[in-house]
Amino acid sequence: MSENKNDVISSEPPMSPHKEYQEINSYVVFWGLFYAAIFALAVGYLCLKIGQTVDAFAPVSVMAMGMAVMLKRKNAFPENVHIQAIASAGTNGIGGAMFILPAFYILGNDHLSYFQLAVPIILGSLLGVLIAAIFRRYFCEEMHHAYPFPQGRAAAEVLTSGEGSKAKLMVFSGAVALIYDFILNSLGWWQEVISSATFSWGQQLADKAKLTFSLDNESALLGIGYFTGLRYAAIITAGSFFSWFVCIPVIYYLAGDHHMLVNGKDILLATAPIPAVFREYVRHIGIGMLAMAGVIGLLSMSKVVANVVKVIMAGLFKKNDGIQQSLQRTQKDIPMPLIVSGIIGITFLFTVFFHIFFAQSALQTLVAMAIVLVFTFLFSVVGISSIAFTGTEPVSGMTIFMLIVSAVVLGSTGMHGNSGITAILMMAAFLCTTLGVAGNFMSELKVAHLLGATPRKMQQWQLVSATLTGVLSIGVLLLLNQAYGFVGPGALPAPQANAMAVIIQPLMENGTAHWPLYLAGGFFAIILWMLKVPPLAFALGAYLPMEINTPLLVGGLISYFVSHSSKEDILNSLRFNQGQTIASGFIAGGAIGSLISAILRIAGFNYFLEKWVETPAATYLGVLFYLLLCALLYKKAMNAKPASNDASLAKSVSN
Repeated sequence: MSENKNDVISSEPPMSPHKEYQEINSYVVFWGLFYAAIFALAVGYLCLKIGQTVDAFAPVSVMAMGMAVMLKRKNAFPENVHIQAIASAGTNGIGGAMFILPAFYILGNDHLSYFQLAVPIILGSLLGVLIAAIFRRYFCEEMHHAYPFPQGRAAAEVLTSGEGSKAKLMVFSGAVALIYDFILNSLGWWQEVISSATFSWGQQLADKAKLTFSLDNESALLGIGYFTGLRYAAIITAGSFFSWFVCIPVIYYLAGDHHMLVNGKDILLATAPIPAVFREYVRHIGIGMLAMAGVIGLLSMSKVVANVVKVIMAGLFKKNDGIQQSLQRTQKDIPMPLIVSGIIGITFLFTVFFHIFFAQSALQTLVAMAIVLVFTFLFSVVGISSIAFTGTEPVSGMTIFMLIVSAVVLGSTGMHGNSGITAILMMAAFLCTTLGVAGNFMSELKVAHLLGATPRKMQQWQLVSATLTGVLSIGVLLLLNQAYGFVGPGALPAPQANAMAVIIQPLMENGTAHWPLYLAGGFFAIILWMLKVPPLAFALGAYLPMEINTPLLVGGLISYFVSHSSKEDILNSLRFNQGQTIASGFIAGGAIGSLISAILRIAGFNYFLEKWVETPAATYLGVLFYLLLCALLYKKAMNAKPASNDASLAKSVSN
């Protein structure tokens, strides 16, 4: 549990549960779907270019709030909440299309129709929304204080920043982050990833001891670390240190004459680059940890799952009207009979689709569907928990694990070659989309809980928006394939899709998987559970690159020092809450800055100082500006005073 129980929103949300609001109207639907389409286009390119997405909540919230002011909307707050929620579908499910489907073109399998490419993305998006709806009450209400939900809380802070000094502080910190991340990503005036290998002493350390340290100094990651808190940030970073400071040196020490492939070249492992050893070996230990953490998570949530099943059965066999009427507006979800019917219908449709186009026998279809359902249920819990802790989700890692298991199991049924590769990649696209939507949409449902929006309305329109963006994402994919391609000179890198292609092809041609590493990760997750260390948080650190994890520790340390800066609990709460506002500005501003950089990349503008940014001087500048950013967060948070914020004072007392 996070060491601070202070919420960005008070116990009584801005939209009272006891009142009715006009949350959905034509204005909300039009602008929500419009922004969803725009972000599907922009973020789709970014996924294929650098393998990363940009969250829609920050720029959409800012644009919606600005538009409401210009148009003098009287019902602006409820409208803005739902506009950004509907627009979030533009990024929630985009990974399934952009992380998996380009692998078809990379492997030379480009005969699939628009319909065949779109079906797993659309159905996966719809299933993800329904899975999030099933678990909403547990993650958003029952475990309200246990999960920090950094992205959801940041979105809530942005949407409620219209009040006086809080709005000014949000705008100020957001502007700083926007400029900072824009310079970082578009101009390259200083180094984004601060690495010890940049310096001669660090290179010697890497060559002799195989040790390297790195930190991504983006403002958004610092803000996420502040929300994550010290405890979980420390556990996540410990997982990263385990991979980079323990596993990698051990692998080099035991390498001997072992050979490995790096970019298609056969080289000695002892001479391989450290990032390649992490990618090809150590990361698979992290994948094994993630898989076992999912199993442990399901077992630990057995009572929750049992209660969910009871609710499902009650909803199916009892009249739901009385139950729905007794709930407050802010507790109402899509009725359980409709959720269950939807899940069954989606599963049936994907089964029929898979059997008609890709399976060679009924046995293969049944086995494939069993695999998909097991991993969907297992990894949805992992993905949602990951989003709840860190604001990020290891979708590609979980999909890779399912892809490997599918190749082995379906291979035993006679599924091989190009047809087998196509079938398994379709399963992966369906799973990847489901996981991405379920995890990210849960953040939106957390926003609904914090602000008092109606979850059912958010869920209904997320289904509509997810369908639209699923169709659009395939159009984006085909257009970008025509413009750039995914193989040859000038092709888009599509890093995740290339990884999928590299893994699946040898497996379907009688290759092998890294089973010893997966087992090692799985057993280590069990050991962590026995030591009462959250295995999922540790596994995230072990799987993700170090530079993504270390800024979480920095942000967590700042939040700890701010919240323990005085002997007065009320003052500590005020300072911590003010820090949350600044951290939200960092996340929002950083997202907008990254989006602007993505738009410039699409337009072909390139002012990035590629040679300069690799020099030690650029790294020194990166360290300097990052320290200034940390100092700004700490100093501004410490400026909070009880007399200047009566609302925050009342909230602290109530907590």
